[in-house]
Amino acid sequence: MQKFFTLLILVLLYLPNLKAQYVNTDSLVIMPGYDIPVTLIQADSVNFFSPDVEFFAGQEFLPGDYIATGQMLQNFALPSYGKVISRYGPRSGRMHTGTDLKMDKGDTIYAAFYGTVTRAKYYYGYGNMVVIDHGNDIETSYAHLSGYLVRPGDNVTKGQPIGLAGSTGRATTNHLHFEIRERDRHFDPELVFDFAAGTVKGTVQHVSQLAELKKETRTDVVSSRETVPSHYTVRSGDNLWKIARKYKTTVQMLCQLNNLNQNSVLSVGTTLKLY
Repeated sequence: MQKFFTLLILVLLYLPNLKAQYVNTDSLVIMPGYDIPVTLIQADSVNFFSPDVEFFAGQEFLPGDYIATGQMLQNFALPSYGKVISRYGPRSGRMHTGTDLKMDKGDTIYAAFYGTVTRAKYYYGYGNMVVIDHGNDIETSYAHLSGYLVRPGDNVTKGQPIGLAGSTGRATTNHLHFEIRERDRHFDPELVFDFAAGTVKGTVQHVSQLAELKKETRTDVVSSRETVPSHYTVRSGDNLWKIARKYKTTVQMLCQLNNLNQNSVLSVGTTLKLY
């Protein structure tokens, strides 16, 4: 019991932005040479005895700092531990743009890498969502959360708790919807992570952009372009939200591809690009 309260005091002293009732002390460990506890995600994802550890474990890293894309991806951490219940790819004629991990409500969700929080609010079918900009035009998204532990503008470190799992938005069960995007183009998170093993794939370390990993796509997953059309003709009653939901994309992506804004009125018969 004394150990529990000692650890809790350390958490309250060094993690002032977190609400104490959200901190699961069972997920914190003390590492040699570190003055504060670290999460299991941080401990598992970093070789603390590597000569390069000071770069990745330090607090000085900012999204503007240069780091090669492959080096960044190689040092990504899992957003949380959980079984994959829905993979990236076509789903009933729609595009599922991320990987779903089974969670219990309130499970802690962690930042995959250092970066700046650009969104921490409710967003259509994604529900409560946190988006982190990691630099190099790469961002990660964490959706269907039941609560936030960060705010827009916060600088976060790899493995830092950023939210709590839930089922907000278009979700029928508690889970984490996790996305990796480059220049707002979504990529299969399983190109980067082996979620079952809890590791980052070795193929990421030499790439200069995520697009180079496309050739590694699993052969058991049908290409999205074989199921989802590249264009869509607007019908009566359509709006950007309905179309984005139908084809598992985002309103932002539709606007970017078609030179629209979120308030644009769609004319029947107009052809829109979907990807």
